[in-house]
Amino acid sequence: MDYSQILDQLRSGELDEFVVTAKEFSDFYVVWRDYPYQNAIRGTAERGGIITYTAKDDEAS
Repeated sequence: MDYSQILDQLRSGELDEFVVTAKEFSDFYVVWRDYPYQNAIRGTAERGGIITYTAKDDEAS
């Protein structure tokens, strides 16, 4: 899975959200830690190790 492309799609508005499971997180994190636009994306943790990533609302920042 191309996590970098998915993060870019979130940031641009092509995707509304992206869900990462606990099982996928270690692979995702390798891309996330070097992603230059982390401040444009919000992750919300849920029960069971699920994280939902969405683009931050510019008006709320």
